[in-house]
Amino acid sequence: MTANLFLVAAPRSGSTQLSAWMSSHPDVDLPPIKEPNYFSQHEFPADYVAKHHLNDVDPARYVAQRSSKVMQFAIFREPQHYDYLFKGMTAHWRMDASTTYLHCPEAARKIHDHSPDAKVILLTRNPIARALSHYRLATRTGRTTRSLREEIEAEASGETPLPGRFLLRQSRYDDAVARYRDVFDQENLLEIAFEDLVADVDATLARVAVFLDIDPGKFDTTVDSQNAGDAPRFKALNAFLMTSGIKTHLRQLLPISLKRKLKAVYFKPNTEHFSDADKALLRQYLE
Repeated sequence: MTANLFLVAAPRSGSTQLSAWMSSHPDVDLPPIKEPNYFSQHEFPADYVAKHHLNDVDPARYVAQRSSKVMQFAIFREPQHYDYLFKGMTAHWRMDASTTYLHCPEAARKIHDHSPDAKVILLTRNPIARALSHYRLATRTGRTTRSLREEIEAEASGETPLPGRFLLRQSRYDDAVARYRDVFDQENLLEIAFEDLVADVDATLARVAVFLDIDPGKFDTTVDSQNAGDAPRFKALNAFLMTSGIKTHLRQLLPISLKRKLKAVYFKPNTEHFSDADKALLRQYLE
């Protein structure tokens, strides 16, 4: 058993929530690691992953321990480790929802070579809104303490390493989407906009059901797995916990119930407003 369904989404386009709704269906399984990034692994050098504490789990240890702990993101590099994630699944559709596959130039072909009959769902969002949402996420997680303008200019100049280019690269869709259209047959490709998903969840899931030939009445839309965009109350502490690796370690150890309680204290609603000048600069680079 291996993946035969791929939710290929731009980050911050609702893939966490959509994958939760999809996997609530008895005919769709999602592995405990939502984003194993197997087909884009070459874009993530091991030293970069270690330095920036990107792995929520160590894949080799995770497999050796026969773990089924639910986490979000890790770079799976070995075929047997990747296949372990789907071992024992009984649903017809087995989904990989890695958000790094959309902009990786080689991912579409690699996915097709691995699973020629796979179905692919492309999920995108207004590029400006997506970039601003991703910046909020980066400040929330402590991955950046730079201003939006500083991040834009660093990425535009090439200063930002490839795995860390989250503003401009991941909001450019034309070439990314074209690669999937070139590789996969039209009947194996479904394109969804985040804005349509938000506007009418039921209608979007009905499209998914037709695409996968499954019963549209068996999704559970009460499942809530949104990837929040709140702001940290203590920015310096937040950045230290991320860069030191302590935050990743705590995320691995703490039970979900306790993490939810801590988040209520640690984070606050994000009320940050971006200047018109910064948004214009972002728009300029994206256009």
